[in-house]
Amino acid sequence: MSDHMSMGDWLEKFDTTERLSKGDVVEGTVISSNADEVMVNINFMADGVVPKTELPDENPLDYTPGQKVSVYVIKVDDGDGNVLLSLNRAEALLVWDMLGEMHQNQKSFELKIKEAVKGGVVGVYKTARVFIPASQLSLSFVENLDTYVGTKLKVQLIEFQPDTKKAVASHKVILKRDAESKRADRLSRISIGDALSGTVVRLADYGAFVDLGGVDGLIHVSQMSWKRVKHPSEVLKEGDVVDVIVMNVDREKEKISLKLAEVQENPWENIYMTHHINDIVTGKVTRLTQFGAFVELTEGIEGLIHISELSDQHVAQASEIVKVGDTVEVMILDIDAEQHRMALSLKAVDTLDEEEYLEMTQEEPDQTTTLSDLFGDKLKNLKLK
Repeated sequence: MSDHMSMGDWLEKFDTTERLSKGDVVEGTVISSNADEVMVNINFMADGVVPKTELPDENPLDYTPGQKVSVYVIKVDDGDGNVLLSLNRAEALLVWDMLGEMHQNQKSFELKIKEAVKGGVVGVYKTARVFIPASQLSLSFVENLDTYVGTKLKVQLIEFQPDTKKAVASHKVILKRDAESKRADRLSRISIGDALSGTVVRLADYGAFVDLGGVDGLIHVSQMSWKRVKHPSEVLKEGDVVDVIVMNVDREKEKISLKLAEVQENPWENIYMTHHINDIVTGKVTRLTQFGAFVELTEGIEGLIHISELSDQHVAQASEIVKVGDTVEVMILDIDAEQHRMALSLKAVDTLDEEEYLEMTQEEPDQTTTLSDLFGDKLKNLKLK
C-alpha cells in the first residue's frame, strides 16, 4: 500500500460494474465455499473466486455465506469467466492499517504464536509478524518460551512503527487488566464481619497476607493469637488455608484487615473460674531467671516462683532447686488476670504436713500411702546442696 493510501482508500465504495483492475482491493460477500475455493460476490458482472492457497489458513470451509471479506484482485478473468481473488494479498495490504487503528484505540486482538525467538515469541496477525517480549508474556517470570508456541494469546500493541513494519505487543497488560477487574469486583463484594476462607500467600514481619480470591487481605500479628506473636511464622506458613473474619475494608486504598476466625480464647479471661489463691497445682518449669523460675500450669497460663518462694532456706540461684523441664507442685499465692501474672510458691507446698496437704489437694490416700510416698520424690529433688 502506498503511503498516501489508507484502508478507507482501498475499500472506497465504487461501482465495480464499470471498472475493476488487477491490484484493486474491494469488499465482497461470500456466496458459497467448498473444499477447494470460496465464491465471492464483488458487485461485478462475474463472481470472484478465492482458491484455498490464497486463504490465510487454506481452509475454504471456514467461510460462510453472507460473510463480508476484503479481497485483492489477481486477475479480472481467470479464463473461466471468474475474477481471481486473494484474501492473503488483501490482508497484506490492509493489515498494517488495521494494526495502526488498534494501536491508536488501544484495542486488544488475538495473536497466534508461531515461534520462540531470543528474548520472546513471534506471533502472526493475519499476515503481519508481531513480537512479544518474554517480559510481556506473563505476570510472573517465564522459564520456557516454547510452551507458548501454537497457542493463541489476547494481546495489545505497546509499540507500533508501520514504516519499518515493527509491531510489539503485550499479553501481560491484558492479564493485569483482568486481575484488576477481578480484584475490584471481589473487593466490592466483601464487607466488615464477613467470614471468609483464603490462602496465605506471603508473610511479613507485621502480619500475613491472605488471598481471598483475586484480592489480598492482611492479618496483623495482633490478630493471630491472644498471646504476643513476635513473627507470623509462629502461627502460619505460606500455603496454609485459613478461615478469617473481615475487620475493616478500605475500598479506595484496596486494603482489607482480617483476623483469624479461630483465635484461641485467652485463658486469662476465665482464670478465676479455673484457678484460685491457695490452690495446689502441678506445672512444668519453662525457664529460669535471676529472680526465680517460671512454671506453665496449662497452655497459656504461666506463673512465677520468686526465688524467695523456692525454699524456706536461702537460695542464691533458682537452678539450685529446679531445672527447666521439671514437673513441680506449687501453691498459687496471687493472681492478676489483667497483667497475665500469677505468683507461685514451691516452699509453701513443701512445708505442708500430710494432713494439710491432703486437705488442700482433696486427696485421700489409701491405707498404704505415707507422707514419704507423697513427698519422697519431691523432697529428694528439693534437697539443698
